Amino acid sequence: MRTSTQFRRALPLVALLAVVGPTAACGQAGPSGSATPAGGAASTSSPAASTDPTDGAASSGAGASASGHGVRLEATFAIGFPEQPVDPGVRRKPGVVVTYTLTREGGGAGELVAYDVVPDSLGSAGLPPDVNPEHAWVYASGPAVRISKQGFASAPGTTFVAAPTTGARVIPADSPLQGRAYAVSPAELDVPGAEFAAPRAPLPSGSSDWEFCVQVGERLPGMRPSTVGQGVLEAPVRAPEGDELVCTPAVTLTVP
Repeated sequence: MRTSTQFRRALPLVALLAVVGPTAACGQAGPSGSATPAGGAASTSSPAASTDPTDGAASSGAGASASGHGVRLEATFAIGFPEQPVDPGVRRKPGVVVTYTLTREGGGAGELVAYDVVPDSLGSAGLPPDVNPEHAWVYASGPAVRISKQGFASAPGTTFVAAPTTGARVIPADSPLQGRAYAVSPAELDVPGAEFAAPRAPLPSGSSDWEFCVQVGERLPGMRPSTVGQGVLEAPVRAPEGDELVCTPAVTLTVP
């Protein structure tokens, strides 16, 4: 849990985390690599609608894909319900569900990780044991709403007593890494606190355009297994650099 005592202001003010350029620091870089809709064109489908508001099933969908930093991102956007929390007594709200895979492209001897297990808030030096694997940041990306699993640079002048962490998973060399993200509908801005350089502009009102992003990077020596389990590593929070933020093109999805 982040508290006011977990970071301090200092003069001269120096951030412990590297701050990249303004575009990368805000995580608002355009789609990385050669981004094309899935199957070469935007596609939509209409699976059977779910009648159970707790089963996580999706009612309609559209797909998109993109490549960047040696991986291929395939994502399907649909109207559905979250799978978390697992307590069946919790009322769940419908929203946008993104199911995705990350697949290695080409060679490369090093391990790649996806920063796709993001806690509800950043700032802690360790991951909470109940981190929600569906959680993603939600912010504006031009006329679209972006659902993104990534880190952010610390805000100018912020010094952390201990470097904050997020969750990362290794992308296998021989099989896809699968994941899931959820954003409530109507969409709500969801970014880390003011100690991080995150985009805070209002979401585009009434937008039916959505895009999905995942930060990808090389596995760094400081990453260590976490108590969350399921192959999750504790990784220092940092903003994506270069083509590390892999984003799909925007798809049109009308939400209730």
